[in-house]
Order: sequence, then C-alpha cells, then structure tokens
Amino acid sequence: MPVIQNTSYDVKKFGRTVTIPDADIAKIMYYIDCVCTVVDYNENNIQRYRNYSNWMNMSDQEDRVIFLLALALSPDELEDKVFFRNATLCQGSSNQFYEIGQVRNQLFIVQSVIIGGQSRQVKKIMAYTNEWMNRNYYEPMKALAYRFSPQGQREEAMRRAIISEACVIS
Repeated sequence: MPVIQNTSYDVKKFGRTVTIPDADIAKIMYYIDCVCTVVDYNENNIQRYRNYSNWMNMSDQEDRVIFLLALALSPDELEDKVFFRNATLCQGSSNQFYEIGQVRNQLFIVQSVIIGGQSRQVKKIMAYTNEWMNRNYYEPMKALAYRFSPQGQREEAMRRAIISEACVIS
C-alpha cells in the first residue's frame, strides 16, 4: 500500500456544491455518485443509479438494486483508501474531493481497490466529516434496510392500499 508521509505535494481540490433531495434513496444515489467520482467504476448501468436528481423515477426494484449496490460499496471497504474522515481537508464543507496526484498530510492512498471481486483504479480521494457520512450513508441505509424488511414491506403495502382506496376515480 503506497504511503504518503510528511512530503509536500501539489494539491488540487475540485467539486461543486450540490443540493441532495431529502429522500433516503436520493442520498444513497449521491453516495454512489461520490464513490464513482473517486473510483473507476462504470458498470451495470451505474450512471442511472448515480443520478440522484432523478430519484423519483426509480422503481421499487431499482431502489433495491441501489440499496444492494450501496452495501457492496460500503464505507468500511473504502475508508482510509479513497475516503478519509478528515474535517481539516474538508475546509469548512462536509466533504471535499481531491485529485490524487499528490496530497499534503499523512494519508494512506492505494492505487486500486477491490469492488465486486475486481480491481478498480483509484482516480481521486474524498475527505468527509462524520456528519456527511451519517447523513448520506448510515442514516438512509438504516431507513432503507427497514423499508425492505418484511415489516417495512407490510407497512408499505398497507399504505398503498389506503391510498388506492382514497383515490377512486369514477
């Protein structure tokens, strides 16, 4: 694993401010977009699952695929490889992307990560705060896990039945 320690390197941050819809699936799609920004992963129609602005166009089955994809792209697999919990590097934001070339600080940066059993090239890194990860991964994943649980599915079926009864068009 390459190690960068106490060496001065050029730093090139990049990114833009985005607005994420206040919906669990949109937040997870944004998380997936961040993963794909730092790792060369472009398979299985993933572009569709990265488009968090279109979250309302996803079917229930696609929501499940997004949930499972986010499980496979867990921060546990990416932490200290391409994602770094480092508020200082965020510079007042909740996350910040950097070109990989070179970074100042002591960071362990790998050249590739294994995703889905295949080696993927690391293109960039992202620094984040705990708040960012909780808001865009852990909390929405917890809500989606419940949504797709047997209890959550029963509640959803009851909610849809009530809505369909209330929307009778004659």
